Amino acid sequence: MLPKDTKNRRILIPPDVTPDHVLGLAEILFSLGGRIDPMYIGDAIGEDVRILPHAIDLAEILGIIELSGGNVVLTDFGVRIVKGNSKVVKKLLRENMLRLEPLAEIVMRLKKKGSMPVEEYAEIIRRNYSANDREKAFKNILIWGAFLKIFRMSEDDKLVLPIDLSDI
Repeated sequence: MLPKDTKNRRILIPPDVTPDHVLGLAEILFSLGGRIDPMYIGDAIGEDVRILPHAIDLAEILGIIELSGGNVVLTDFGVRIVKGNSKVVKKLLRENMLRLEPLAEIVMRLKKKGSMPVEEYAEIIRRNYSANDREKAFKNILIWGAFLKIFRMSEDDKLVLPIDLSDI
């Protein structure tokens, strides 16, 4: 499923990249025949050029795309992501979720404790991201957790709560 050189590697989710960035990249590649020169991706998807390299890197680590001959190419796994319904997409991405930090650490703590005070969540973010990126990362890691149906913030914003950790 994943390239051998990245299969066991853990990566820090870039603070400004959401699931929509990664999935949007895969979808546009699919609609363009599965291959494009990276120079033209920003124009094709209308994405901020500062975020795009981070989305490409994360999509590559997840095995959704690969770089080949100077082009960004959608992998077979990426095609499965694009063609899958939302339930399939989330299942496929959840399989690789433990390779993504700080998601792996948050899941470990939620499995151990059942919930996490928001201050503890914020400390994990502080340890992993620079001061300039913490606010974006705080929000975007919650987006990743909710999208993957792993965790969410409580209604009173005091706790991070598990959603479904049964298959992780």
